[in-house]
Amino acid sequence: MKVKRCLATTALMLAIAGSGYAQDPVTVAAPSAMQVQSGEISLLRARLDQLEAEQRAAATKAVVTRTTQQVTDDAVRHSQMLEVGSFSAGHKNGRFYLGSEDGNFNLRPWFHLQVRDVTVQRQNFKPGGDDDIQNGFEIRRMRFGFDGNAFTPDLTYMFNWATVRASGTANVNNAAGTRIGTVSNSLGGAPLLEEAWVKYRINGGDFYIRGGQIKDPLLHDQIVSSRYQQSTERSLIADIFANGDGFTEGATVIYDPKSWVRAEGGVTHGIRSANTNFLDYPNTNAFNFGGAARAEFKVMGDWKDYSQIGAVGVKDTLLVFGVGGDYSERGHAGQTVGVVDVHYADRSGLSVYGAFVDRYTNHNFGIYAASAAGASITAPPANVLNTATNEYGALIQVGYNFNQHLEPFGRFEYMKLQGNPVGRNYIPAVTAGVNYYFFGHGAKLTAQATYLPHGIPIDDTANDVLAMPSGRSEITASVQFQLSI
Repeated sequence: MKVKRCLATTALMLAIAGSGYAQDPVTVAAPSAMQVQSGEISLLRARLDQLEAEQRAAATKAVVTRTTQQVTDDAVRHSQMLEVGSFSAGHKNGRFYLGSEDGNFNLRPWFHLQVRDVTVQRQNFKPGGDDDIQNGFEIRRMRFGFDGNAFTPDLTYMFNWATVRASGTANVNNAAGTRIGTVSNSLGGAPLLEEAWVKYRINGGDFYIRGGQIKDPLLHDQIVSSRYQQSTERSLIADIFANGDGFTEGATVIYDPKSWVRAEGGVTHGIRSANTNFLDYPNTNAFNFGGAARAEFKVMGDWKDYSQIGAVGVKDTLLVFGVGGDYSERGHAGQTVGVVDVHYADRSGLSVYGAFVDRYTNHNFGIYAASAAGASITAPPANVLNTATNEYGALIQVGYNFNQHLEPFGRFEYMKLQGNPVGRNYIPAVTAGVNYYFFGHGAKLTAQATYLPHGIPIDDTANDVLAMPSGRSEITASVQFQLSI
């Protein structure tokens, strides 16, 4: 039965194929249901493949974006060093700085170089009456340090080192204490601490406390940084009576209402007591304790212009008077130094600085000396031992700055010294020189000469002055280049 049905179906299909209806394309090309389903499945698979490819591409892009952002964020965090907020760095108001944007942290590095060529002539100093002439180069100063504030703008700090100029030899002794040789003992270039202090402004007011190794608050041109001196060096009076750079250890209270007056005073380890330990005299220290104070009164001008000797960059007329004092004691002996000074500068370039210094010494410690040619602070000569002495000095210094570049200046000093083993007690000194400011105090060239008509009985190596106790004349001339950044 099934065979017959199949034969009939086959015959019918052949008949249709042989008829004219075989030319109808619709009847012949009509797809089967299976073919339609197969095509739809192929389309769906192609679409799925496309969606999967798009998803993989999007996932890859997201991973790359996320990784890039993580690397960028990590680099930013490392560039800030401390994760306490955003930091900034740059150059502002003539200083390089690194600080937080909120102002709570600030660090300003700096360095200061003075290269000097010096010639000294001492009349009839050598045996036979010949003059003594010395000439050579020196690195007078190579200082570096940084200052700023930490945690709050009210907590400020200052750290400052200078490289040592000294060099020489050291003895080698055997067990019996006999010298059997020498070895090189060069300290040239070794860092030496000059300043290290922290200052805090109390409750954001007008009072501050400061402690550490500080400038002795005494004489104006001793307090002014070596970067902002008009001459190559401070005055002889500042070196001899106020200890030159004047660093000492102590703690002070400062009153500074940012108006016409300011003052500082406190306790110290005594004048000339930088880098000492806590021990009293005679255990390495010259004094047991000391006290110092200074007050300044501004008649007119801007306080920032008072940080120099001269008139570089002065916009308004400046007039400031200052008074200061220092008392240092050891045992039953004491030394008192009092000063009065005045500084005037105006926008035309004129500057005038004057000072008077008096030193009274009970049981005389002797005058400041850098060698055995003069009286030592610890071993005065017999003619003044255990007696009181009174020494004083006065100076006036005038300069005129042309167009903020060329500045001639002159200084006259007169000192009365006591305790000299030989030589004159009354010492006049005349200094004349000229500055050329390339970039203010940042880069300048100074040439000057000092004439001592009667010499001086002690060395002042900071001023390149050598002892000339015979009363004959002495001339010291120097040329110095300064770079301060």
